[in-house]
Amino acid sequence: MKSNFSRLRVKLIVRVAGAAAVAMILLFCFRGNVVSSYSNWNVRVPAARGKIFDTNGRLCAFDELCYVAYLDIRFLKSQYSDRLSPQLSILLRNFNLSMTNDEVLSGSANFLKLAEDKERDSIVTKIPTSLIPYVSIQMITKRKQVKDYGLDKILGKVIDGHGVGGVEEKLDDVLSKKSDGKLLLKYQGFVTLSPKIEKVVKPVDGQDAKLTIDIDTQRICYTEIQKAVEENKALAGGVILMETKTGKIRAMATTRDWNDAILGYFEPGSAIKPIIYSIALENNVIHIDDSFYCPGSIKPVPELDITVRDLEAHGKVDVRKAIVVSCNTATIMIAERIKDQLGNYEYYDWLKKFGLGERTGIEISGEISGVLRKPQEWSKIDFAMTSIGHGIGTPALQFLAAFNTIANRGEYVYPTIVEGNDIRKRRVVSEATAVEVSQMLRSVVEEGTGIRAQVPGINVAGKTGTAQKIAAGEGKYSSIFVGFFPYEDPKYTMIVYIDEPSTDKYLAGEVAAPVFASIVKKINGLSKENPISYPKGMIPDLRGMSLRDALIILNDIGVKDIQVQGTGVVTEQYPGPGATDLSKVLLILR
Repeated sequence: MKSNFSRLRVKLIVRVAGAAAVAMILLFCFRGNVVSSYSNWNVRVPAARGKIFDTNGRLCAFDELCYVAYLDIRFLKSQYSDRLSPQLSILLRNFNLSMTNDEVLSGSANFLKLAEDKERDSIVTKIPTSLIPYVSIQMITKRKQVKDYGLDKILGKVIDGHGVGGVEEKLDDVLSKKSDGKLLLKYQGFVTLSPKIEKVVKPVDGQDAKLTIDIDTQRICYTEIQKAVEENKALAGGVILMETKTGKIRAMATTRDWNDAILGYFEPGSAIKPIIYSIALENNVIHIDDSFYCPGSIKPVPELDITVRDLEAHGKVDVRKAIVVSCNTATIMIAERIKDQLGNYEYYDWLKKFGLGERTGIEISGEISGVLRKPQEWSKIDFAMTSIGHGIGTPALQFLAAFNTIANRGEYVYPTIVEGNDIRKRRVVSEATAVEVSQMLRSVVEEGTGIRAQVPGINVAGKTGTAQKIAAGEGKYSSIFVGFFPYEDPKYTMIVYIDEPSTDKYLAGEVAAPVFASIVKKINGLSKENPISYPKGMIPDLRGMSLRDALIILNDIGVKDIQVQGTGVVTEQYPGPGATDLSKVLLILR
């Protein structure tokens, strides 16, 4: 790619040299002996900013060569006569400049920009012949970017040759052009003015960069979240997909016109509960068989008139059940134990160990650290509210990385968006603790609040989070689903967040979880492996499947009446594969 760009620059330089010869002939015609003073000619060879590729080598940003033309007003004034007046009027008209000759000649500017164009000839043909000596046409580079699917929020901009925002700014030292080249041409003779190349200084381009982003995956995530925002009449939404073990970001899509994944933050709501449970288990504050009683509400601090409610009274729940049904009461009881046994300062330190309140160090400019107040600033009730995801503000990427610690068997992986960077990890909790909490998160999707995140043939684990936005007014919520798949050996961890869904649905299990499932299905379709596939409008072959997978598929194709006999896997089905009657299905398991 670089060699092609260099060859193009050489061809253009040859053309510029020829144009310079024409200009010098004209100057001689108008000014007699001017050629001798212009026998040497320096031609600038513009360097290029480094290209940016996606993980598969597809161009995301690159420099394009183009031409810019300037009228040298000072030089024109020194040679101006009435015979040039009509030509100057034509020049201004050809370039659609709303100026008169007098305005050009009487102004204080030394140069007037006429045009920019990818084609030099389209500029030259607009210049009257007698004015060619007074017009400078230079090669420049302009930054071009792929802006589809929200990639522009990741890339940032380039202004005056320097990155502003996004990857362009963060990697500016790498991408920036180092130095322009130069060609010294010497002209001899009058008739041909054949240039001789006296000296060549090659331009030094910026270095290229390859991102971890996969444009295909980015397209899927962007399309799905955009559709979800429209369907839920939401304010905005976003998705981040990260490789569980490497921290490589494969997609980062938002419907906002700025990158809220790193520049904004939300309250995570109940999605933070797996982190709280991990802290408690790791420090033996709770044990897996501990139980709690939920009457449907709790006053975290008896002397304060503040009551936290659950959607329903859950009764007696053990640790696993508490997270499956997302019980606020049990979680606050666990948080109280953390406060009493570890103290607020150590509680805070554990949240920081998970990366909350800390920048991830992603290679995108402008990342914020979110809001995690220091323990000396906590009120009496903050221990409880933090445990259910209120009073804490976390950027989406920060929260995804924190949650990924559980998916990655207790190791925090620093997110990266640049291929080739070292994978950085650190242990936060033991593998045993992470596995225990992961098992709970699998149950959340199998039977709890995340059931609509289920995907046929792929075991998903995750957690819902619905946070009321009190400052935004009554009835305003953030809906989040964060999870990983496949559960047995996680490859990806993903967060879906939807801001202020305004239909009658707002719970994360209803709003965000289905988007997660839809994206997983489509990403799996990109895989070279053979995912479970089934045609719509007919009964597929369900034999050999688990009951759960068979039920998900039948629900997906619209079967309402499903009868089941026996236990185990599906061995018989009526009607058989290929039937188009979707009204009723009998499954026999053994």
